[in-house]
Amino acid sequence: MAAQRAQLTGIDRLAAMLEPAFPLRMLGFGLIYAWSTCLWDLVLPGTFANGQPLQSSVAWALSAAITPLACLAGCLAGRTRELADFRSLYVAGPALTAVGTVFALAAPLLAGPLSSAAVALAGIGTGIGPVVLILLWACLFARTETGIVETVVPASFVATLACALVVPVLPATASAVAVSALPLASGALLLLSKRALDTGKVPPADKHERPSRETKRTNIARMFLVIFAVYGIGCLQPAASHAPVPATAETTATIVGVLLAVALSASFVLFSRRINLEALFRWITVPFVFAIVCTALDTTPSAVLSRVLANVVFTGIEIIMVLYFVRLAQKTDRTATFLVSLGECAAYAGVFLGYVAQPPIQAAIAGGALDPKTLCLLLVGAFAVVTLLVPHRDAALDAQAAVGAAPAWEAAGAPAPACSTPSLAETPAERRAKIAREHGLSKREAEIFALLAQGRSRPYIRDALVLSKNTVATHIRHIYEKLGIHSQQELIDLVEDEEA
Repeated sequence: MAAQRAQLTGIDRLAAMLEPAFPLRMLGFGLIYAWSTCLWDLVLPGTFANGQPLQSSVAWALSAAITPLACLAGCLAGRTRELADFRSLYVAGPALTAVGTVFALAAPLLAGPLSSAAVALAGIGTGIGPVVLILLWACLFARTETGIVETVVPASFVATLACALVVPVLPATASAVAVSALPLASGALLLLSKRALDTGKVPPADKHERPSRETKRTNIARMFLVIFAVYGIGCLQPAASHAPVPATAETTATIVGVLLAVALSASFVLFSRRINLEALFRWITVPFVFAIVCTALDTTPSAVLSRVLANVVFTGIEIIMVLYFVRLAQKTDRTATFLVSLGECAAYAGVFLGYVAQPPIQAAIAGGALDPKTLCLLLVGAFAVVTLLVPHRDAALDAQAAVGAAPAWEAAGAPAPACSTPSLAETPAERRAKIAREHGLSKREAEIFALLAQGRSRPYIRDALVLSKNTVATHIRHIYEKLGIHSQQELIDLVEDEEA
């Protein structure tokens, strides 16, 4: 066996480091947000949006009002079963979104009753369809191994960034076709990902590590209020600035913000010990407060920087929110449909009310009844109050405390305490301790080695030992190097050979 290990090439080592294999098809999740960004936030070429983002259109306002209602319906439906149980939605979700997109793009070109009908159909299609797609992806992620989900969700926003760079430079007709096709592509990749998970090509979540626990209702209510308030405050802050921002600068701010958010979220996943709302707020507080401060300066450069930081916050919180609620669904008896619907409902309701409140706030500023800098101070104060609502403990954390790791003496690979029942034969823990000593593993490496030998997954080890994803990966790499192996299966084989 040792000779075979020595013959492994660098490619084999790289493949072992990437286990389980990264499922590229799951990047289709990011195409939903690419669709939203390209349709509403960017200026499309030609006459489709009359030189302005569709976010200023009636179709967007109707869509923004319908979306929270669709999320609320998802919450109600998800109380007893997952949305993924309804197979027809795998077709209905992408189709509704694509049809709504066509009408949203066509509405500015029409007049009279035809324009009104197009706006209504656009609002319905783009308000309901994307919610269905997001919830179906969330159901899929809840069934997928946690480590893969934590990599896929931030990485999928690279697809969002790529589309935001490409679509605006296409000819008018091509851009319309591309935007309309994005939800269909996301739906197709969703079906491929589902098939891969059903056939075992993508590792499933470990059902044995899921305790039967309920999330506290007060925590659910607090999470809803926190997400709602953050999105509402973020969408309200542009009302404090009168500085002109060119359309090209808006597009650049969106692209740069998404790029920075992907990097921020990837760092969060790699280096945070726990993915929860409390940790999330530590990460987003600085860019969020600086976005409000830049708004108060009321110059074009500061307004552009404020929009960049706002996009960082919105994209980052969307990524972490999906990760958090999917993980909560894996650890509790709540469905992914219910939890993700709740988070999305809070987000979209905050966005809608934030934009609705902008005109009266701007009127009050123009009339001298409200000073822009005072508004910014009020927003910072409101955000400070919101942080007090963040749940400090939740079922996702308590569940791990309940299951916990193996007993401390066993995890470390040490023999059982003297009070344990004596045995003439060497115990598994003693054999693991012997291997750890022979290969010079540190105390922490011995703990992780023992859990790996028991078949525990990396997310389980991270939660059980309260370590970041990056720290666990580093320790495992050192263990593999010291033992001369390249995968968890080889580690298990090594332990079994010793036992034999």
